[in-house]
Order: sequence, then C-alpha cells, then structure tokens
Amino acid sequence: MSSKFASVAATLLTVCAVVPAHAELRLSCPVQWEQLNALRGADLNGAVMGVKVRDWTPEHLEQVRRKSEECSHSGAGPESLRRAEHMDGVSRVYPAAKQFIAENADRVQQEKTRDQIGSTVQQSDLKQVVTLDGKGMPKTITIVYGPTGRATKTCDTLSGGIGYATAESYGQAVQFARMCQQVGLTSAATVAMLERQAAAVPSLYKALDAFADRAKQLGATSNPAEGQLKELEAQQQKLSGQLQALQLPNNDEAFVAASKTVTELRERTQIAACGDQAVKAGFPVSWKANYIVMELNSPELFCNFVQAAQRNGAQIRYLSAGLLSKEGFEVKSPKRTVQVFTQADRMPGGDPSVKVMIPVSAKIDGKSIDVTRNNLRAVAAELIAAMRNQ
Repeated sequence: MSSKFASVAATLLTVCAVVPAHAELRLSCPVQWEQLNALRGADLNGAVMGVKVRDWTPEHLEQVRRKSEECSHSGAGPESLRRAEHMDGVSRVYPAAKQFIAENADRVQQEKTRDQIGSTVQQSDLKQVVTLDGKGMPKTITIVYGPTGRATKTCDTLSGGIGYATAESYGQAVQFARMCQQVGLTSAATVAMLERQAAAVPSLYKALDAFADRAKQLGATSNPAEGQLKELEAQQQKLSGQLQALQLPNNDEAFVAASKTVTELRERTQIAACGDQAVKAGFPVSWKANYIVMELNSPELFCNFVQAAQRNGAQIRYLSAGLLSKEGFEVKSPKRTVQVFTQADRMPGGDPSVKVMIPVSAKIDGKSIDVTRNNLRAVAAELIAAMRNQ
C-alpha cells in the first residue's frame, strides 16, 4: 500500500472512531412493548430499546409497530397468542408511547431554548441586567429610569409595562420579554406592547421634552397670546393620545408639571377675559380679579356673575357707594330686582390687590335686609334667580 493510501485509510479510521454510528432500535421477537413505558418522564440521555430518549421520534415508534406486526405472523408459540400480543401493544401501549415521545420532544425543545437564552444573556449587554434561575429560565431584569432610578421586573410583572424607562432599557426589556414568552412565562400581547413602546419612546421622549420646555417658556410670560396657548393645548392633547395608545401612564413628572402649567395659563387667560367683560359692563377695574362670597367658605370670581347675567339676558350694573351705603351691584330680571352691597377684604395670604367681597346688606324688590350667615343662602337664591333672568 502506498503512503498516500495509507494516510487516507488512517484518516477514515480516525473519523469512524470519533463519530459514533447512528443509534438503531434493538428489536427482536416478541417485541417488548412494555419497555416503551420507560419513555414517560425519562432522563433525556437515558436509552430505551437502544435509542436515547431525546432522539425518539414517531418513526421509531412506527418501526416498533412494524416489527411487532412481523412477529405476529412468524415466530415461536401459537399464532393466536402472537397476534393478541401485537394487538394489545398497538391498542394499549402505542398511543401512550406516542404521547410520551411528543412530551419528550417538548422537553428537548425547552432545553435548547434554555441553552439559547443562557448563551444570549452571556454574550450580550443583557448580562449586566438579566438574571436566570437555577434551571436556566429568565428570572429578573433591572429596568433603568435615568441616572439613579432602578426597578426589578419579572416575567409575570412585565404585563404592567415599564413606564418611562430609558430607551436602552426598553430594548433590553423587549429581549427579556421574548425570552419569557419562549418558555411560556409571559404572553405574546405583552411582548407586542413592549415592542410598540420601544419603537416609539425615542421620538416620544423628545416630544415630551419639547412640550415641557415650551410650557415653561410660555408660563413665564405675563400675558400669553391665545394662539400660542391653543397650540400648546393641542400639543398636550396629542401627547395624551399617544400615551394612551402606547398604554403608558399619564404620570411622567415633566409632562404632569407642564400640563399643570397649561391649565394655569388657561385659567389665567379666562380670568383676564372674564375681568375685562366685567369692566366693559361698567364695573371698576379694581373688581376685575375680585371674588365674592355667596356660599359660606366658597368665594367665586365676581366676573363670573357678570358673565352669567349677560349670558341669560338679565341686566347687571355697578352701584357706587353713597354717603350711607357701601358699593355693590344690581341684577334685574322681569320678576325681581336684587341689589347686593359688599365689604371688601384682602384675600388671606393672596395678592393684596385681589379682594374678597362679603355681602353685608341687600335690597330685594325694594326691601332692605342685613345679610347674615343665617340668610346668606336665601339672598344667594334670589340673586341666582335674577341672573337666570327669572
């Protein structure tokens, strides 16, 4: 033999020694059907009829059935007994063994999934934030919220979302959720929710920051233009809709603070417009921001009374102070005329220029009365009826 052929032969012998031959079923007559019961919950590396449990397939089971069929036609003993043994195995053991093989295939797949998960975690940035349990199943993930905020989530708590975590944490949470789904510890709906959120949060965070900055700028102005305020309100509404669509809570600190600023700006402009309407109706400029008490411990902007009267078609006018009376106002409707005279005190702890007007006397259809705690509600009822043009 030449040295060339000797080298090839040596290589083939080495390969054959390293690579084991494919395991084949060890079958003989009569077929030992009861051995297949060992497939149930068995060690995946154990062997049944010469084949590893993890390698068993429905085709192996078919080989057993065919061998049993052959044995029923030939072999030792009466044919009727051989046939009965075959029929018993096919009817009783075969269905159970088929189920065992399917269950073991699932176990093998779970094992592969766990190995894949472990490999993914070890070879990626998830190693820093994800932990696995003793069986290699995904256990926890650390979610990051800015420089100092941290929270731990598990597979079964991901469905509640991760709120305003960093964009990087969202990417990691999606990977973790997919792992959890692979082993049946979270739902496809949770994975889909996190995927949607992860795709949206980078641009969403920029929009939230822009909204907060704009609200801060506009809040610092003394008299924001109506167009600017409407634009900011539209931006707020759009962001609220996005948060709702993404199943994110409306509790982002910057968004909440900016939304509060928008509300305050709207209230400020409404109060200014309300006060301007009172001045146009003939009331003193000093009354623009005044409050009046017509319900105990519940002061209300006086200009609201002006708006209500004018909206309903009732007549309302200012009554200047006389020598023996205080200043007040009159509301006249077809059925009644109500005059209320007030004493103004400064708003406790508030702007000294803003007064709270306390009714001290009234004249209802020409009849004068002193206003007290006991009859304040009755006077208020007459005033409200007049403002409703009744």
